[in-house]
Amino acid sequence: MLKTLKVTAQCRAAHDNFGVATTCLELAYRAKEKWEIDHHCITGITFTAFAIEAMLNHFGQIYFKDWNKLKLPRKDLHKKLFKAANLDAYLSAKTYQQAKYCFELRDGFAHGKTIEETLDVDIHDANHPHEIVCRAVSLQTQAFRKIDYNLFKQFVNVARQIENDIQNNGFYPETENLPLEFRGKLCECPLSSSGIRTW
Repeated sequence: MLKTLKVTAQCRAAHDNFGVATTCLELAYRAKEKWEIDHHCITGITFTAFAIEAMLNHFGQIYFKDWNKLKLPRKDLHKKLFKAANLDAYLSAKTYQQAKYCFELRDGFAHGKTIEETLDVDIHDANHPHEIVCRAVSLQTQAFRKIDYNLFKQFVNVARQIENDIQNNGFYPETENLPLEFRGKLCECPLSSSGIRTW
């Protein structure tokens, strides 16, 4: 009897990251307390940004053999990909702007700097000095104050929309010399498909 099985797997980071993001979305939806909702939203937004970038890398590898070696700023790299997928003006599209905001929040979570801010804290209904102190010391950093469930849900939908837009407009590069009606449309689904497994 076999004790091991050799499996060749196309492991898609976009799928794994999006699985974490959508699980966090469901957990945030079910959560009752603000701290728990915030936790799932922050984790989920971070993994949604990871998923979008991994998805774009997946499509980039299809179009460009040297994709993983390119050392371009994020904006230039994404512009190159969207042009190849027949989405020349996509960087200015609302969908991409929302994804960019998701990246910025994730970057704020990961690379935030210590800064000094002056904020107004609502204490009109505080009944005890202890409650005032708790509100003052529980202030979050700027990136963390911007999140909520609806924003997180919007980012998940944006990830799906970008995947659809690329697949609805892009073709496999090896079919580019064929007449349009014979060209192979991209059908990869990196967010929802874990990739090919052979053994």
